[in-house]
Amino acid sequence: MINRMAAQLLALPRAAKRLLALSVDAVLCVLCVWVALSLRFEQWIAPAGLQWWAAVMAVLLALPLFTVFGLYRAIFRHAGAPALMAIVRACALFGLFYGLIFTIVGVPTVPRTVGLLVPLLLFLCVGGLRAMARYWLGGMYMSAIDRKALPQVVIYGAGGAGLQLAAALAQTREMVVRAFIDDARHLQGSTLNGLRIHSPEWLGRNAATLGITDVLLAIPSTTRTRRMEILNELIPLRLHVRTLPALVDLAHGRVQVQDLHEIDIEDLLGRDPVVPVDDLLHRNIRGQVILVTGAGGSIGSELCRQIVQLAPSESPRIL
Repeated sequence: MINRMAAQLLALPRAAKRLLALSVDAVLCVLCVWVALSLRFEQWIAPAGLQWWAAVMAVLLALPLFTVFGLYRAIFRHAGAPALMAIVRACALFGLFYGLIFTIVGVPTVPRTVGLLVPLLLFLCVGGLRAMARYWLGGMYMSAIDRKALPQVVIYGAGGAGLQLAAALAQTREMVVRAFIDDARHLQGSTLNGLRIHSPEWLGRNAATLGITDVLLAIPSTTRTRRMEILNELIPLRLHVRTLPALVDLAHGRVQVQDLHEIDIEDLLGRDPVVPVDDLLHRNIRGQVILVTGAGGSIGSELCRQIVQLAPSESPRIL
């Protein structure tokens, strides 16, 4: 609800924003007089009779001065030290005129201390409110822009590794996690770390609509066969897929963003990779002439690169 309110305020025309700021400052002037009177009489009392002149004069003096000093030209979410100095100067001049009327000259039934309290209270209220607006609106505005520019990711795996990965990403500004994906039906529809857990089918239906760019596989304990099946399901979505290391590599500590790496060719195998026997390779390749059929393809070219490292009698040539 707060985010929706901020978005509505940011969407208002400039004239409407200035009118809203004027109205808020007018209300603050009246409230400051009420608080000043209550402080003077040590009880909550409303202005009565000539005491209303203190409120009327506060509005008639403050709003023109604030306008002259540019308080309504500044964009609140970008307000900085110059805007603060403008508030200081405007409130100082306001205090001079207001104190002259109600403290030095005096008005019947209006305590003279009101002429000193109101300018101080008004400075605190106006300055504090603009600081809050800068923090609230400015932070949300820049955050919304920054978040749109960052990679929009989903975490595949709502287990312990996925939870730790989401916590690690929350401490950085590198990615925006939109949701969790998990095969377990009993988890789908619930939330984890404030993020919804969806089915893999949901990702296929909503990836393009939500602007999802990356999938982070946080399933270190799954089998290689299941990992290959998941990757095959993700290929049609044309998303950038990264994964966490194996479970044994995570046993030493907490999951970090730096642990993510690109998908290895071994992840696409339906089995564990077979470790080559170096002695056998050297015996059959070193000093030999090797013919590689289909050497212009991806597998053949990789074979040629591996063979060259084993010192054949001639370098492979594509025929």
